[in-house]
Amino acid sequence: MVLSHANDPMYWFGTEINSYDPRSQNEDLGNNSMKASEYGIKNLKRILPELEGWYKEEAEKYDALNDMYNQVVGQFRRYMGHVTKNIGGIYETPKSYEQTGMVYEPTPKALQKDAVAFLNKQLFETPTWMLDQKVLSKIKPGSGVDQLQSIQQSTINSIFDYARMQRLIETHAANANAYGLDELFTDVRSGIWSELRSRRAIDVYRRNLQKVHLEKMIALLNPADRTSSGGPGFSSPFAPPASPVADPKMSDVISVTRGHLVALRSDINAALPGISDKMSRYHLQDVVTRINQALEPK
Repeated sequence: MVLSHANDPMYWFGTEINSYDPRSQNEDLGNNSMKASEYGIKNLKRILPELEGWYKEEAEKYDALNDMYNQVVGQFRRYMGHVTKNIGGIYETPKSYEQTGMVYEPTPKALQKDAVAFLNKQLFETPTWMLDQKVLSKIKPGSGVDQLQSIQQSTINSIFDYARMQRLIETHAANANAYGLDELFTDVRSGIWSELRSRRAIDVYRRNLQKVHLEKMIALLNPADRTSSGGPGFSSPFAPPASPVADPKMSDVISVTRGHLVALRSDINAALPGISDKMSRYHLQDVVTRINQALEPK
């Protein structure tokens, strides 16, 4: 009976405890996090403009509006986490000896690329719908820049987590057609620094994002001393086995990072003569200086 349903996805069972299988996530029961999250964001875009009217109470302050806005932002953040887990993901399909096929296999390359494309579009292209000043002007002294940057920064930190990058290195070593670390760096850089191709002015949200990405890349050049670990600690007997995380200094991470910082500097220098916006020029000149200092410290 069990074997007859072995390849039926209706009978596949996963757990939230698995840290690297994108099919095992809380609040995510579908087979494509990108499509599900896109639908979810469409709903959030409909909800946000209505919040003030829905939670309006005479003689009351805007506490309820503030709470519900934070719920919208929190749900958006969860969608970003659901999608990010596809990058460097490893499917775990428990099997017994009489069953054929692999227990562990990388998330399909197409899904990983779709995940990065989703993040480039939905998060790294400024989600201006979240910055509704009709709402924010009533609940926050700022314009939402810090809150947005926090989500972008935590997502970038998650994308370039050492355990995730090592999984990409290993799966690409086993199969040259698998999604690899260099391709991840390229796809993220192409999205975050797209103004270098278009020569468009870089607004404050994108300048902040680009600095977050840059500083993460610089940090990867100088990793803190690490000992091999199994990643997140799992106490449950149902937790999957964790792979040890290699010392970044002994892996391709620093080499790839250095190569992409050199490429970014070259792209900026090529783009600067065609960028007329003053703040964009100041920003890019600063970025080049930071890259120079990181690559050639005195």
